[in-house]
Amino acid sequence: MCASSCKDKHQAILSATLKLLAEKGFHGFSIKQLSNEAGVAAGTIYLYFKDKDALIADLHSTIISAVAKAIFKNKNGALPIKDQHRQMCLNLWQFCLENESITLCKPQFDHLPMDVLHHLYDDTWSQLKPIAELYEQGRQQGVLKNLPDDVLSAFSFEPIVNLAGQQLRRTIDITNDDLNTMLEASWSAISTSTIETQ
Repeated sequence: MCASSCKDKHQAILSATLKLLAEKGFHGFSIKQLSNEAGVAAGTIYLYFKDKDALIADLHSTIISAVAKAIFKNKNGALPIKDQHRQMCLNLWQFCLENESITLCKPQFDHLPMDVLHHLYDDTWSQLKPIAELYEQGRQQGVLKNLPDDVLSAFSFEPIVNLAGQQLRRTIDITNDDLNTMLEASWSAISTSTIETQ
């Protein structure tokens, strides 16, 4: 009973943090506001997290785990690298649109204190290891530009998340045709050629 109750409270705190982070930013809400949103006592939060940084780190890890599950849900390593990349991008796009709070709070994570960011960086690439492996395979085959993983990701996956955020804010209206062109542009940005090679 306790295990179930503790898990529920932990999840309630994370869900409330995500909501407040998307609405107010990292410095825009207090532990008191968080406790009210989560429906728990302020002291309860400190039973689960030693401070706000630990809370944000836990939330980020939970989000990356959900993102990874979505991106890799139908991964097929037998496909050409371009097709694998396209499917990952498409999965990411769908995930972002279906998880508005997660997508809209991403800029908040990008502006966290440097020491927190360094910790999150290692956790992120640990959970997204199949992307790093795909990049390495692509570089070895000469299909992808000889650039670091972070740079390849910045040109391929980051724009997908940013555009999904704009779609959710209704500042742009991306059609299915637009999406297909976006996915091609994402590949072109990191590939060495528009001709697929094995």
